[in-house]
Parts: sequence; structure tokens; C-alpha cells
Amino acid sequence: MSKASSRGSTVNSYPADYIDEMQNLSRDNPNPSKPKSWQRRTAADILNTDYPDVQWVVPGIIPEGLTKIDGGPKVGKSWLALHLASAVSSGGCFMGSIYVDQREVLYLALEDSERRLKSRLIKQGGVGNDRFFIETASSWKGSLATLTAYLKEYPETGLVIIDTLFMFSPISDANKYSDTYQPISAIQRIATQTGVPIVLIHHTRKGAKGDTGEGWADEGMGSQGINGACDTIILLKKPDGKPEGTMRIKGRDVEESCLNVTFDRDICTWRITGEGEIVRGDPQAQTDVLSVLKEAGPEGMKTGAIADSLGKKSNTVLDSLNTLLEKGKVKKISHGVWAANSEIQGNSELNSAEHLKFRNSDFPRQTEYLNLENPVNSTENPEKVPASKQEPEIW
Repeated sequence: MSKASSRGSTVNSYPADYIDEMQNLSRDNPNPSKPKSWQRRTAADILNTDYPDVQWVVPGIIPEGLTKIDGGPKVGKSWLALHLASAVSSGGCFMGSIYVDQREVLYLALEDSERRLKSRLIKQGGVGNDRFFIETASSWKGSLATLTAYLKEYPETGLVIIDTLFMFSPISDANKYSDTYQPISAIQRIATQTGVPIVLIHHTRKGAKGDTGEGWADEGMGSQGINGACDTIILLKKPDGKPEGTMRIKGRDVEESCLNVTFDRDICTWRITGEGEIVRGDPQAQTDVLSVLKEAGPEGMKTGAIADSLGKKSNTVLDSLNTLLEKGKVKKISHGVWAANSEIQGNSELNSAEHLKFRNSDFPRQTEYLNLENPVNSTENPEKVPASKQEPEIW
């Protein structure tokens, strides 16, 4: 019997304090049999209400709420987490390019000893400050209830980093949706209710294919319940033996993007080197679909006919068609009929690029915040201006 199955796959396999905390955090109405008094709100009410702007830990990359950073074994996740904690606690520069506002940080280094952390801090040029607090597995006992109590006692905390998720959260069956969504959503609720952003460091699953295509966000270990409870997902990837890699980002308050990054072995810190390319879907499948449509000419073809000609399922072909539509390479000429986009003239309302531009207009782009021409060495600890007061040209 596997370890997971021997522990069980129901909520009853969790520690008692963890169950109590999940129940408290997951219920707005503790007695569902007694409906609460409804205070109904209309769309007009919402439109006429002024809400605070999204708060950013790292502008354009890590917003408020729950963020998960996935990465393979020894790829440099903990180095990134330690650098994030140092940069935010000092109000410094993150990844050599983005200035961040100063916040008090709690870093739960649950896989490291204090001796190892000291060595890593020295390698990164850390000078230490009184807003950077560290707990290791030997000093941190508990999970949700302990974290909730800590944030109540220290309300000035402005960021929590948990390294790693599975060391913090006692998930009984990582591959079962219900067993993953409930505990991770409880962590997300702590972040939402307290206003303290939380960053989870997490492992990728064995045999992850790489950072191409739309499935990159699913490379983290465990079920979709983990992703479903997170507000932002980040994937850190690099080939073995090479310093260059990518950082993929997507979330509810951040535009999907890809950044080129490199690991500076001299100071053991990740740096942003530029904007990478976002690859959507299966490029070869899209090429095959587009070739069929070009041969069909301006009259186009139905989805089913395209699928038959390629020997593929209609749903698979439809995924490729929708991606090509977003890229502006195909158009819909009637219900279920598609044609290559070379026939679109002028400002056709079918030009999906304009729709995408509008759709993403509310999101800040990471490149708006990057200072790639004059990257900052975090070890230099220069005089800094708070991110909220930076001059526009700096971004």
C-alpha cells in the first residue's frame, strides 16, 4: 500500500488543529441551514464603488493574494525565495531590475537549517535587517493555526514565504482534487483576510515536459486543486548545467508573460535579462491546421472537416483554432466555419489582436517595471526610492 493511501484520502487524516482552522477559514456562514440576511448588490453598485488598487509585492510579477512558484529539484527555487525575502525586507531591487517597496517578511525555510541559511545569505551578499524574520523546521511547529496566530501577533508582517508547500501543509493525497484544494484555499483565505501576500515554493512533478505550450502551469506536483486555489502561478525553468532559463507567469491580477532569466553563480541570484516568447498550445498542431485552411481558400472549412482531414479529434482542433484566432492567423466566417486570416481586410471586427489588446489593457506589463539597461547588483545595496514613488521613466 502506498504511503498516501495508507494515510487515507479524507479530511479526517489531517491533524485536528488543521481541520479546525480549515473549517473556520472556509465558512462565511457557519450554519448553512440558517440563511444569512442578504444585502444584494447590483452591477451598478459595483461600478459606482471605488476600490483600492491591487497591491504589489513585486510590480508586474507578484501581486497580493496567494502566489505559487514551481520549480524542479535544485533549479534554484530556494535561492529565488531567499533573494525575494532579502529584497522586500530591505526595500531593494529584485532580480537586478525591479525596485520593491519595503515590507516586513516572514520566511519559513522548512527544508533548510540555520547553518545553511547563513551560508546562503553570505553568498548573496546579505547584510541582514530587522524586518527579515526566518523560521526553520526546528523552530516552526504547526501550519495554518500557527500562521494565523503569528499574523495576529505581528500585524506589521507584509509578506510570508513558505518553502516548501508540502513541508508546511499536511496534504494526505496530493493527486486528489478535494484533498489539495481545501488546504490550499485555506492558505489563500488567510492571505485575503489578513491582506498579507503569501508565496508558496513548490516542486514540479516528475517527467514535466518543459515550458512550451499552454500546459506549463500544470507542471507543479499534485492535482489541479492546488492551482485552482492560487491567485498567481509562476514556473521557474532552466536546463541542467546552464544558467539561462525562463520565468513564466499567469494569474488573476497579472498578465500572462514569460521572462528570460539567468542565474548568476557569483552571487547565487536570479536576474531578469529580457522578455521571453509565450508559446500557446501545440505549435505543430497549429501549423497543421493553418496549412489545411490555406489550402481550403477563402471559403474555409468546418471544424469537423478539418479534424477529419488531419485524423484528429474535433475538440483538439478547436483548441488550435481558438489559439490561432487569438494570434490573428484565422477568422470565423460563419458558425463553425473557419478560414485563414490572409483574407481579412483593414480594420475587420474579426481582428482578434485588437480584442486581446483591450482585454489585457488593465494588466501592468512586467517590462514596464524593468531596468535592464542598468541592472542593480543586490549586494551593492544602493540608495533606493520606494517603488510607489519612482519616476515614470525609471520603469
